[in-house]
Order: sequence, then structure tokens, then C-alpha cells
Amino acid sequence: MDPPGGDVVARFGLFAGPYPTVINVRVNQDDYSLTAAIEGAPAAASLIGSTSTFWGVPGAPSHDALRLTPEEALHFELPSGGVAGEKAEKPFLTNPTDCSLTREVSVTAISYQLPQSPKSMSGAFPKITGCGLLQFDPELSITPTTTEAAAATGADVRVVIPQSEDANTLGTSTLKSAHVTLPEGLSINPAAGDGLAACSDERAGYGSDAAPHCPDASKLGSVEIDVPALEHTLQGAVYQRTPEPGRLFGFWLITDELGVRLKLPAEIQANPVTGQLSTIFDGIPSLGGLPQVPFSEMRLHIFGGPRAPLATPNSCGTYETHYSFLPWSGKPPTEKDTPMQITSGCNKGGFSPRLSAGSTRSAAGAFSPFTFTLTRQDGEANPQTIAVHLPQGLLAKLGGVPLCSDAEAAGGACPASSKVGSLTAATGVGGAPLWIPQPGKPGTAAYLAGPYKGAPFSIVSVVPAQAGPFDLGLVVNRAGIYVDPETALATIRTDPLPQILEGVPVTYRTIHVLVDRKNFTLNPTSCAPKKITATVTAANGATAEPSDGFQATNCAQLPYTPKLKLFFQGSTRRTGNPAIKAVLTQKPHQANTKAAVVLLPQSQFIDNAHISTPCTRVQFDAGKCPKGSILGHATARTPLLDKPLKGPVYFRSNGGDRELPDIVADLHGAIHVTLVGYIDSVKTGPETARVRTRFLHVPDAPVTKFTMSLFGGKKGLVENSKNLCKTSRRAELQLRAQNGLAQITNPVIGTKCGKRRR
Repeated sequence: MDPPGGDVVARFGLFAGPYPTVINVRVNQDDYSLTAAIEGAPAAASLIGSTSTFWGVPGAPSHDALRLTPEEALHFELPSGGVAGEKAEKPFLTNPTDCSLTREVSVTAISYQLPQSPKSMSGAFPKITGCGLLQFDPELSITPTTTEAAAATGADVRVVIPQSEDANTLGTSTLKSAHVTLPEGLSINPAAGDGLAACSDERAGYGSDAAPHCPDASKLGSVEIDVPALEHTLQGAVYQRTPEPGRLFGFWLITDELGVRLKLPAEIQANPVTGQLSTIFDGIPSLGGLPQVPFSEMRLHIFGGPRAPLATPNSCGTYETHYSFLPWSGKPPTEKDTPMQITSGCNKGGFSPRLSAGSTRSAAGAFSPFTFTLTRQDGEANPQTIAVHLPQGLLAKLGGVPLCSDAEAAGGACPASSKVGSLTAATGVGGAPLWIPQPGKPGTAAYLAGPYKGAPFSIVSVVPAQAGPFDLGLVVNRAGIYVDPETALATIRTDPLPQILEGVPVTYRTIHVLVDRKNFTLNPTSCAPKKITATVTAANGATAEPSDGFQATNCAQLPYTPKLKLFFQGSTRRTGNPAIKAVLTQKPHQANTKAAVVLLPQSQFIDNAHISTPCTRVQFDAGKCPKGSILGHATARTPLLDKPLKGPVYFRSNGGDRELPDIVADLHGAIHVTLVGYIDSVKTGPETARVRTRFLHVPDAPVTKFTMSLFGGKKGLVENSKNLCKTSRRAELQLRAQNGLAQITNPVIGTKCGKRRR
């Protein structure tokens, strides 16, 4: 009879005496077996026994003599005989295809008089034999919804298991499990996580009779199943399964119609190194496999589009999918390969990321948030390391910022007081990549930390890798802040960026960094055009150096009023070697010094006898200058650091470019800076010459006080040609600012002349 719908998959009718009676057949949700139930039997029939025979092949001529019409059955008429059956002799019942189980048939009866006391009985089901004779020849094909390389894609999957409807032959074994290994390069697309929900066991109604109620946002695709026992094709859907520990990726295959409520779990395993995917249908644990229901064809459609769950390989070609289907019959699994073609978008590749970076406020000498954005196109090589080279004068106020410790940095648990900015990243293929952080998910952060891999400071970036129902943990990356000692140019160099997380390839489309701590990033005081450059190394070894222009504005508005005081200390007599002290001071919020030139009075000249052991370049770079090369010491105070920079002043060889060695202030502290001065003798008249010291490459950094003290006496570099108390002691000072302003003065060098001895 036609089933009434709902959970009734089939219905049979009979007459108990004159009373019509129906048998409803349902599918058990625990093991997908069948239960036939006589419900609402007529009490007046006084039934005391029943024998029913279901013909294996209802259309067979051997049953013609026993055929009755409903009218004949209603009037207790015997079979008239000679009534022909259906022309097609199709089988009605099929034996199981697993010969390993011992089965039973159980019967439960409920009386009208004692409805609370059901009675049950069971009996052995005949042993099934001959499973080894069953055929099993499944075929699988997979077609991506797009054949473009490096693109978001869905998939059309077709599984065919031929079923024979010839009553004179054996049926086909049912499918116990299916393992499908997709080709390497066909991977999970992170963009699919944007807005994706998940369906839990409870929402799916797994292991119960409850109807499935998976959220629409968890739907990944559709499914159609052709079952010979059913009149129509089963229509269903594919839903994202809620992740669990040890099972991050999976989906539900669900149908709920024609009385069949099918809820099959599937697991997706992603290779943590290559990202290669394997889909596993092992069925239901209590069954030890898939339900033993024969189907002739299953068509699985995974949605495509910009947020499709899969990403095609990066290059064109033929890719093989391997599948292994295990039958219930006990025979070995059928293992085959099926091809998949990627035929368009073949010219993608290369490595040419683009850079956009700069201060959000361009005013010279002002604090401003700083942004850095690196982008790449689909199909290009993936960035692995990034080194950002900042221009001269673009600095950070490191003083006053509590540093994240190494232990805190390793776990991404830096204190909020160390935060200097945040990050945003887009990953995935297609036109709608996944942006991290997602709305409602934990935010990202960048923290200032201490020394790391030879750098005096470092940046710790913490990104919660969360999207949709997935949580891949914290991604912590550390980048050293390296400062060139002679130029003070800063380079931020990252550790290798993760290329794959839990088997999901991290294809970086955009990396955006915002450094917005208040009064942290400082603009240069020079308005000369500059560049911000990045050296980006790809995972395949390719390199690129994208850049973006950078230029401060309104430099002319900055004042420049430094003050330099010079002192001769010690001997003032002729042939004496006085110590020299220079103190340069400057108010904050002014243009920084670019160059300084000092001409000593005509009374001073270089004492060549004291130039004995200058430090070589090799010794200087190794930090092994001889003591005899030390001329004095220097101190620099800057508002950018908590403590001043201090260090010795060396006489250092210049490689033969100039007659005299250089004078180098080797300043150490939070960072390392070397200030190089060139010493020579310059003619100021026909018969006069003056000792000149030129500092021509002063970093564009604010210095409120700089002190240099050079030894006198036996270590004195300068010798008096006259008694200092009886000659002019005016020096010539030329100071030039980064914004072009200049200051030329002739200060008198201080001495003890005229002061009473104690």
C-alpha cells in the first residue's frame, strides 16, 4: 500500500476476518534495521494467531494461483487462480550481505487489556552464507565546481554501486566503509569559515529518533541517494559537523523523507604537513560500519562560490583521487584512482606582493599611528618571512613601555601594558577571503618585548586563529627590531610565518599591522622623500622588495636652537695637551641635528705623537679595540629611551680614505649607536690652518643632551701651540638641522684662565 508519510517507510494491508488491518514498517534509528508494526488492530477480530508469507519475487508466475483481489479477500473467497502477476519479476526482499553476524527476529505484542505489560519473544534468524560470492564493483568520480587553478571550489561527487534487479542472480554487497584521499594540492579553503556555523550531535538528532534541526548556516551542500527499495530518490543535505577534540573537521550527511531518517557522520582528516585531505565514512560505531542498505547511486554536491570549502591546486594538470571502498561481504576493499582536471588560470604564480605603509599623520616630528599593509594575489607564492626597513628618522619611543617577558611571549600571554598595536589578516582563496579577527571573536594584539635573536627589542604578535566553529589556537610570531648603529635605521624582521595550521594552508592575502599606542611612533624631522621597503621571502624561496613612498610634512615649522659649549680642561701652557669637553643641549619638539662641524682655534693642532694605536675596523666590529685607541667617553640622552646611551670614544682607522683616523663614539644602552666624526686640518688663511671635526651623518633622532669628553695629558689628542690664556680661544661651530635650518656661531672655549687656584 502507499505509505502515509512521516516515519513510515512502507505499509502492507490485510484482512483479519472482515476487518482491514495495516502493517507499518519503520527504520530503527539505532541500527537502521526494520520494524513492522500492526497498530490499532481491530479488537473485535479476536485474533489468536497469524501466519504471513511475503513473496521474495512477487511478480513470479509461481504465485499466480494464490493471488487475490481485496474484494475477494474481504468476502472470504478462495483464490480464483490464473491471475497473472507483474511482467517484471523484481525481487522484493534481499538477504543481508554480511555473513559474520548472528541475527534474531523479535516480536512484541501489546494487548488492549494490559497495555502496560507488553510481551516479547525472539527467534533465531537463519544463518546467512555465501557472502564471498557477491559482486562489489563501486565507482567514484569527483569534479570540482571550477577548473581554475588556485581558486575556491566546491565539488560534485558521484558514487555508483551497480545493483542487479534480476531475481535469478545474487545481489551486490552493501558498502561498509569508504575512504577517499583527495589529491595533494586540493585543500581546505580558510575563507569557508567566514559566517559558517556547525551542527552538533544533538541538533542532528544523532543516535535518536529526533528529527534533525541543523542550522542553515552550517549547510555545505546537498545529497541525492537512489535506493532500489524506494520509489523516489532520497533528497538530503550536507552540514558542517561541530568540531571536537581530535576531530576538527567533519560533516553530516542527512536525509529525512520517505520514512528514512538518515544521519551519517563523516570525518575529514587533514595532513598537518601537506594539507592533503582524506574523507572517511566509517559509519556508526555501534554498527561497525555504514547501514547495510543497498543503494545504486549517491550524488554529493558541495557548494562552490567565493567561500567554497575547498581550494584547487596552484597549477594546472591532472590530479588523482584515490578511494578505497570496503564491502560488508568480507572481501578485500576495492581500491581505485579517479582523475580530476584543472585546466584554467594556469598562468598564475610568481611573487610580487604589494606594500602600503606610512604614518597616519604626516607632520614632521609628531607622534602618529603607523600602518603596514602587505597584499598578494591568488596563485602567487605565499609569504614566509617579512623584513620591514623603516626610513631615516621614523622611530619609536621605547622608553616607558613595560616589556613582555620571554616566558609571556612564548605563550602569547603578554600584559596589556606592553601592547603597542594590533593586526588584521585575510587568508584563503577566491574573492571573499577570511578576515581575522572575526566579529565577536577575540582580538589580535602586538606587544613590545625585549632582546630577541640579537635584536635589542622585539615585537610579539598574537593572533587567535578562530573562524566560524573552528578554533586553531593562538598564532604567536616574534619579530626582532634591529637598529643600524651608524644610521639608526630600524628593521623589523619576523620569524617564519605559519604556512599551515592543523592541516589548513594559511594563504596570506593581506597582512595589516596598526601601531597605535599613544605617543609611540615618531615621524622624522626631515621632509626629504623617503621609502619604506620590505624584503619578503616566499615559502618557495622567491624574494620580493615592495616599497611605498614616505615623506613628512611641515618641517619648516620646526624651530632649531641647539646650544654647544666647549671646554679645555687641564694644561693651558704651550705644548700642553688639554682635555676637551663638548656639551650639546637642545629643547624637545625641535628639528633634529643632521650634521655638526667644529673648528678649533688656531692655537690647537693634532699631537701626532699620541696617534699610536688606532682601532682597526675589524677590531671595532668584533668589540676588541685596544685600550690605547680610547680617547675618552660620551653620553647621549634621548626622550625615546629610559636611560642614556654611554660608551667610549675611539680613534678608529678609516681604511685609508682620509689622512687621520676617525673619532667614533661607541654608545651602548637599550640600543647601540656609533657616531662617526672625521678629523682633518683645514686651511683658513695663507699661513693658518685649523683642526676640524665633522660629524656629517647624525641620525634623525631627538637628543636633549650629548656630552663628549676627550682625555688630556699623555692621551690628549690636541696640543696647544700657544698659551691658551694669552690667545684667542674662539671656535667656529656649524650646526645643520634635518629640516635645512643652520646655525653658525663662534663660541669662546672655556678654560681655567683667570680663575684663582685653590
